[in-house]
Amino acid sequence: MSVTDLGVSARGRALDPTARGVIAMVVGMAFQVTNDAVVKLIAARLPASEIMALRGVMAIALMLAVILAAGHGPRLRTLAHPLVVLRSALEAGCCLLYVTALSGLGLAEFTSIVQATPLILTAIAVAIGWQSVGARRWAAIGVGFVGVLLVAKPSPSGVNAYAALALLSAVIMAVRDLVTRRIPGHAPSLVVTLGATIAVTLLGAAGGAAQPASWIAPDAREIILLVGVAALVCACNMTIVLAFRLGDMAVVGPFRYSVILGSLILGYAVWGDRPDALGLVGAALIVGSGLYALRRERERGEPTTAAEGVAGPV
Repeated sequence: MSVTDLGVSARGRALDPTARGVIAMVVGMAFQVTNDAVVKLIAARLPASEIMALRGVMAIALMLAVILAAGHGPRLRTLAHPLVVLRSALEAGCCLLYVTALSGLGLAEFTSIVQATPLILTAIAVAIGWQSVGARRWAAIGVGFVGVLLVAKPSPSGVNAYAALALLSAVIMAVRDLVTRRIPGHAPSLVVTLGATIAVTLLGAAGGAAQPASWIAPDAREIILLVGVAALVCACNMTIVLAFRLGDMAVVGPFRYSVILGSLILGYAVWGDRPDALGLVGAALIVGSGLYALRRERERGEPTTAAEGVAGPV
């Protein structure tokens, strides 16, 4: 067998791009749920603003190294593009809500609520005239929000404040993703992500400056964990971008829901969380409605809005 034949045979055995995209998405979701679990551990003692600032400084250093290694140094000027600045501001506000909510909810409960982001994204896109949907898609969105209510479990006395913050963070994520779709292609994804990381870090530092007494010196264990989550945030964002660039979004997108399974496993392993029946039903409704929306978009040949609304770690 010739060298050429060997090369053709090796390429034939290689995974196709969409299969690699699916693997990248599952790996990215594993990074995301691990990041959330570690942040939740740190948030038991350190305030959200401090986590944002310290993690952000480390993440900025890592991302700058990756950007320069990828040859995107000259494109750092796109950080000043108005839409990149707007997206970064939304990311910062979302991050504060995200970390605060994560500190007060079970991991699976929090993850399930945040996974409503694609449904919120579709609803907002319809409201502002960027997309049109039929009655069945509206029904799917409604079912998804029923799922959110089952997970959040509002009572006559009100909604759990942390669940409300988680839902609000999902709304801001949806707006962030709509803005992301308008960012011009000459702004590399890595640079856009760097801008968001800088904004998150600055907001965390500002929060610490406003309440300096609330800051707590991290111990050696917490410093190691902060370095870990900085690396996880960078790895997750890059693998999610890779997933959608490799494969068909309508195929790759549904695998984002593997994060819910991961959160159930980690929540039980680390904190002994046992989701109740209503919470599990709610999570199933959120996943089911999201999958239905993806399928309908693919059948109609529309842009896969729900797939684009993957909620990466913030």
